[in-house]
Amino acid sequence: MNRVVSLGICLAAAGLAGCFAIGDSKVPIGTLSVAAPRPSAERTLLIILPGFGDDAADMKDHGIAEAIHQSWPEADLLLASATFAYYRDGKLVPRLHEEIVQPARRNGYARIWLAGASLGGMGALLYEREHPGELTGIVLFAPFLGSGELLNEIRAAGSPRNWNPGPLPAEMNADNYQRQIWKMVKGWADRPELARRVWLACGRSDHLIDDVRLLATELPEAHFLELEGGHTWSLWLSGAKEMFSRIRLESLGASRSASS
Repeated sequence: MNRVVSLGICLAAAGLAGCFAIGDSKVPIGTLSVAAPRPSAERTLLIILPGFGDDAADMKDHGIAEAIHQSWPEADLLLASATFAYYRDGKLVPRLHEEIVQPARRNGYARIWLAGASLGGMGALLYEREHPGELTGIVLFAPFLGSGELLNEIRAAGSPRNWNPGPLPAEMNADNYQRQIWKMVKGWADRPELARRVWLACGRSDHLIDDVRLLATELPEAHFLELEGGHTWSLWLSGAKEMFSRIRLESLGASRSASS
């Protein structure tokens, strides 16, 4: 990701939290590991990216690990301090890939998922755009999805698949990263196997709900969850319990089908 791509993301996300952690992109992304309470032979890792203003310690304090393990006790968790600085300096995707995803693969994880809330949801989409289909799946909680002008343009077309993004360069930059993300979403119409790996949740009172619903039109119906509430950790914890329960059941079903 181009090092100036993050300016628009950060400005848009700045209103999503009060006190916040900026971090330092000159150092490796900090992590907190939480082992699966019920390990399985087919090892699964879930990497979680924070929203704007949070880091790994904040996510742990909010109770995200306990919420997920109530529904998916076989998954190891890695809470990543992919903070504001990595977006601001355009280093999120390469650092996430080199410092977290690749080492996890070398460590023998058969399944790797990436989840993110708010700004972290955009981070997961940025990773997917650079590495399409490489992860087992991505999970988005109220992701930031771009400017109102662009989203209105897509709505006017009727849906992402009917929208024309226009000619775009191969490299993302501060002027085109939002359009690049939605071009990827548009492409899911021709590659439904990619859309089937994406899960999405948001609160009905969230200021991002209309944008999230636009993305939901390109996903399987069961992969989108709306809950009562707004842009808050309490909603994301509730969403995590339900969402990862669904993911676990689908994953178990896929494993049984593969072994039969």
